[in-house]
Amino acid sequence: MLSQRMIMSLSVAALLAVSGCNKKADAPPQEPQTEAPGGASLPASDPAAQAVAAADPATVAGLKAVLAGDHRSPDNKARDAYRHPQEMLLFFGLRPDATVVELWPGGNGWFTEVLAPFLRERGKLIATNFDITGPADSYQTKNGNKFLAKLAADPGRYDKVEVVTVKDTKALTLGPDGSADLVVTFRNTHGWVEDGIEADIYAAVFKVLKSGGVFGVEQHRAKAGPVADAKKQAETGYLPEDWVIARVEAAGFKLAAKSEVNANPKDTKDYEKGVWALPPALQNGETDKAKYQAIGESDRMTLKFVKP
Repeated sequence: MLSQRMIMSLSVAALLAVSGCNKKADAPPQEPQTEAPGGASLPASDPAAQAVAAADPATVAGLKAVLAGDHRSPDNKARDAYRHPQEMLLFFGLRPDATVVELWPGGNGWFTEVLAPFLRERGKLIATNFDITGPADSYQTKNGNKFLAKLAADPGRYDKVEVVTVKDTKALTLGPDGSADLVVTFRNTHGWVEDGIEADIYAAVFKVLKSGGVFGVEQHRAKAGPVADAKKQAETGYLPEDWVIARVEAAGFKLAAKSEVNANPKDTKDYEKGVWALPPALQNGETDKAKYQAIGESDRMTLKFVKP
């Protein structure tokens, strides 16, 4: 016969086993996750995660090699955790033989550092630049010269970049009509809205893209809602996602997919100095600096449009 102590032990074990089974049955199935730089994860259903999973291994290897290159500063590499260049570029459909236009790369050319060497042998990179004929101390002249100096300093990587100087956006031509596979812009849309040149740029992008070509847009994302004053909204750096989609589609594009690869739920979007309170700008100086650093870079929409 079993002792009373043994009977009690067996009963407890049985109850625990039943409890464990019930918990397993009640738990919702977990969707597979894709690890992004910096430990961020994307559900496998996200289009960027799907693009990474489906990408040509040679393309992925080439992109990783560029991202690890010694031409990129430690500070720029550190931002991969927030900017997710591999996932985003594969989501937009980057190929080593593509003709790509990068809009408004800025003086630092953060994405130019990735795109130019990746495309140098088999593809083509066209980058816009500011007009440098204005006052020497103007933002455009200083950053335009900075970008040109960056290209000239490393011809082994940047000698084949074609530069388009933007003087009059109404006459902007990014290349022969129907010649580009991909046009990309990273966190520039608010500036175009603020300057009243957004429609001009969308028209130029539409003309240069092939039918079926992609317009990839990354932009700081405002809280959802109507836009009463577009310029005032743009001055914060943030724009509502649905509003941006409607504006781009009004130019003839069709939204093909959107990804949450650059989402940041910590971003409350209500700061003095707007988005520039956050890293990397940190324009509020030491005021609440630790708070802004803990938030990280902004919450952003990542949109893939196609020219029909």
